[in-house]
Amino acid sequence: MHKNVKPTRRVVGFILMAAALYSPLAAADAQIYGRAHVSLDSLSDGDDQGFNVSSNSSRLGFRASLDVAEGLTGFMQLEQEVRYENGSGNFATRDSYVGLRGSYGEVRLGFFDTPLKLISGKIDFFRDQIGETRNVTRLRDVYSGGDFDFDTRFRNGIHYRSPSINDVTFDVHYATNTDAGANVDGNNNDAISTALTWETRENYLALAYERKNDTESEAWRAGAGKTFGAWRFNGLVQLATIKGSTLGTAQDVSTYGGGASYKLNSEITLKGQYFIVDADVIDRSAQMLTVGMDYLWNSSFRLLLAYARTDNENSASYAMSRGGHGAQVTPLAGETPQGFSAGFRFDF
Repeated sequence: MHKNVKPTRRVVGFILMAAALYSPLAAADAQIYGRAHVSLDSLSDGDDQGFNVSSNSSRLGFRASLDVAEGLTGFMQLEQEVRYENGSGNFATRDSYVGLRGSYGEVRLGFFDTPLKLISGKIDFFRDQIGETRNVTRLRDVYSGGDFDFDTRFRNGIHYRSPSINDVTFDVHYATNTDAGANVDGNNNDAISTALTWETRENYLALAYERKNDTESEAWRAGAGKTFGAWRFNGLVQLATIKGSTLGTAQDVSTYGGGASYKLNSEITLKGQYFIVDADVIDRSAQMLTVGMDYLWNSSFRLLLAYARTDNENSASYAMSRGGHGAQVTPLAGETPQGFSAGFRFDF
């Protein structure tokens, strides 16, 4: 009896391996990817200052695609945040979806960035660092009492992207319900985000509109970018009307600005950007300045340096360390929060 134990185990192991090889997962084109982006920061709220270790939207993800029929490809992604600085994280907190792609374009279902949010990601020279554009475009952190985060992911999202025609694509992204629970109240909590985009290797131009129906808050956003040799120039304009339970009447807030980067050589890139928030309420405007340098050892590993400051009017409290940055300091109203950051980023 004992002589047959090992051969039996080998047979069982071979059967399991063969089943795995012929499973749909084995036939799929699968990928594990991620980013480890950790920095040491000196951050102030406009009065006090302290050192922090920050995990700047570090992530781990899984992608897979599979040809399901002639001309049709099924695909999925599961992505979660990883908090390197304190050893915690959540599952599927970032873009996670399943979809179908063909000559008609693609359809996705899940939880992922809106077309309006993608514009700020394209033009931002400091994405997930201090001084990124979300500090002055999302508005949620400054105007409480309303569901009008204009740099968010839609819950319960349905997204269609058209095929690219002459480098132009159209996106429409609808959320049946922006809350975490089930939708049992008609369309009171739905939202929509759309965009028209023209993008080539050297050029970028996009226009997006987004509306949250629970508060009737809405925003238009336009982004543009152009490469000239070693130079890259980007710009953004956002016109938002926000409403909420604590705001009283509707308020208009405009955000505009841009930046540039210059490649000194294959390793060093210098960059900077400047944005202005213009609110129709007195003393609620602000300006944010960010400058920095990227040093690339190779395409996967780099050193990132940045300095950022936000000058707030008396009743404004815009930050420079929110958005995708890990350690988020709440600034004092009317003060000038600022910070220095030095970090490593490893993409795989």
